[in-house]
Amino acid sequence: MQLVARIDLIRLARHLTDTGGHPALVKAIERAAAAGSSREDLRSALASLDQIVRIQEQSDAAPDGTPGWFDETTITGGLFVQAVVLYARATATTGDRRPLLGEAKLTVEQRAIHDEAMDYRNKAIAHFGRGEAFSDGPLVKEAVLLSLYNDNGRPKKQIGAYTTRAQHRVGFSARLATLIEVRLAEISARYQALFDAADAELEEAVQADPNLGRALPGFEFNIDAFCTSPDAAARLQAQLDAGSVEDMDYTVQVPKP
Repeated sequence: MQLVARIDLIRLARHLTDTGGHPALVKAIERAAAAGSSREDLRSALASLDQIVRIQEQSDAAPDGTPGWFDETTITGGLFVQAVVLYARATATTGDRRPLLGEAKLTVEQRAIHDEAMDYRNKAIAHFGRGEAFSDGPLVKEAVLLSLYNDNGRPKKQIGAYTTRAQHRVGFSARLATLIEVRLAEISARYQALFDAADAELEEAVQADPNLGRALPGFEFNIDAFCTSPDAAARLQAQLDAGSVEDMDYTVQVPKP
């Protein structure tokens, strides 16, 4: 089977938005894109929670064998925050992405976990909060201590502020992981249907507007522009040619002086 063209429907949708054409097609393309990025958010959130478990298991197995640069508390906290934020972004956050996952299909128990995740995001992560009402206990405890001393008969005092922060919650993490798996299944059940809907809208639009069909080659997918490096472009090209695209997330190397 020989490839004829790869059309970038996101570029097409942006062009149609600017020109005011075919709003139903634009909506279908945006919903297909939302399905893809929402799924990746949920996958990354679940991977973050799984990584916390792996880190703690390895730390328990070899408490003295961790490298000096490894800060379990900081890494665990970062992974926990990412999991909560990505779950919220995939399910509740408004913005440039069309919402796909509501709460109507959640059970009472699942809705409670969802609300708990939103509370973590809104009241303890995105904005400062102690989390005193959380079922697993507060995330932050603060103390301002007045210490009184006797220095050879002379009274002295010192005031200091002290904070302790729980970088993650084991019970909530387990509940959230279970809910993420439910939301991933929900996305998967609709995934192909959303792509089929975009294809059907495109067919209908092209039949009604021959100029649109003639314009499609002008929206050829530019792999080099899409990727951030030649290596990433070559990797994506190989995966597209093989017919199976893996996770395309990447990290950027920190420049060395």
